[in-house]
Amino acid sequence: MADRSKAEVVRRLFGVNLEQQGRGFYVPLEMLAIARGVYLAHQEDPENYAELLDDADTVAYKRTSHDLARRIATNAAIAEGADELSKAVELDSPETLETLHALFSSLLVEIPGRRSQPSWFGAHIYPFVGELIHYDAVDRRVHQRSSSSKKKEQANKLKGKVKAPSIERYLFRGGGSWAYKVLRSDPDPDRKAATRQGLGDLVRDSGTPLGNLAKALSAHDFDFDEEPYEDDSEKEIDLYEELSPWPGLLRNGARNIVARTTTPRAKRTESLMHWVPYCLARHQLHLARRKLGFTDGESILLDFGNEATPLRSESQKTLTSFRNDIANAINVQAREMIGDAEGDEDKKGRYERFTEKTGNAVASPRAFFSETLAAVGALNATGGRRHFTMKPPMLEALVSATVPQGTEMEFDQFCALLYKDYGLVTENKVAARSPLAHEVDSSVLAHNGKAFREKLAAIGLLTQYSDATSMVRGEPR
Repeated sequence: MADRSKAEVVRRLFGVNLEQQGRGFYVPLEMLAIARGVYLAHQEDPENYAELLDDADTVAYKRTSHDLARRIATNAAIAEGADELSKAVELDSPETLETLHALFSSLLVEIPGRRSQPSWFGAHIYPFVGELIHYDAVDRRVHQRSSSSKKKEQANKLKGKVKAPSIERYLFRGGGSWAYKVLRSDPDPDRKAATRQGLGDLVRDSGTPLGNLAKALSAHDFDFDEEPYEDDSEKEIDLYEELSPWPGLLRNGARNIVARTTTPRAKRTESLMHWVPYCLARHQLHLARRKLGFTDGESILLDFGNEATPLRSESQKTLTSFRNDIANAINVQAREMIGDAEGDEDKKGRYERFTEKTGNAVASPRAFFSETLAAVGALNATGGRRHFTMKPPMLEALVSATVPQGTEMEFDQFCALLYKDYGLVTENKVAARSPLAHEVDSSVLAHNGKAFREKLAAIGLLTQYSDATSMVRGEPR
């Protein structure tokens, strides 16, 4: 009951249930799994299942668990036994299994802040090629008396009452469904068409040796979809486009990233993996502040220096303030829902605990914001004294999302655009137009701008010419 009431409050406020468990890279992993599944369903039956990003009453997709590859990657026990495993892997030599373990363990997505080695279902493979993309799964008891013929067949592979892989939403919490709905509901037909083509390039079969290996192993997964899974959960998601610019910014950035055909496939995927959760976290913050009555966008100081300065202190204060805004917005939302529940004392009681400014009731949604930003590299660390910055992969994603393919932008113009579209303050000229202008000395901001310029140059996204002109481009030359 408590979990459902939390979901009700959080979903009403943010349009989707944002929880700490589904933070960071789980958002794009879910989105890509849906996109890959839609692609597979349409390829197998184009008459009955919609194409990628098409409008449809219900999103239907084929889910691949990659439970065998993930169990091999984490040295997890194979519940089906060695005989079943030998159908997928030649076991005459132990080196074969060791080699596969080394390969797939190197492809696992890193989750910053994780304190221990996860179980196989907590480990996800980085979607560098379409064949590696997979859905969520977890260990569950397999019932011998299942009405499904597939389940009965799978249950017969098990010895005793043991758990085995089951495809279901476990770590995925709906953030990826939100992102997929944003892209497929794009009102701009040209942008949507470009995104469809570029996203299709990322999720379709690559035909590479790695892709062929992944596809061969997935044929021996314990759980799989015989028919496309019809997902009704998207109907519960509200985009709140009238309240937040971030759905539109996600669409613009995703189009710029996936349409960058001169950039390697893996790099486009990596940029999308960072851009999508960043947009959802910023969307969450914007909606929270709108609930509290703030009408202007958020100004965020990005600190690119190597030492403590007043700019860093201000950035730390802003992060603390934003986290408080999210908690306070949940309190306000809960009070509004209590007011709407006239005469229903049960509902009032369930929502009451969300009116407190602190406590577990608001901790998880608030952690989604900060831990998502930390995971993608938009904060300096996952814990301790934290401030806003951009680590190289996140910075590459930001530039790729902002500067269209085949174009360049003068550095000052680029900084101005970062502030105009995203509220990001990087140097003194931009700060003069921001409320932060009175908080940090101009010389400190000028020094930060120089450090930002140098960081862009170090990752190959900025060229400095002899006439002191600096040009930013969307991909390394």
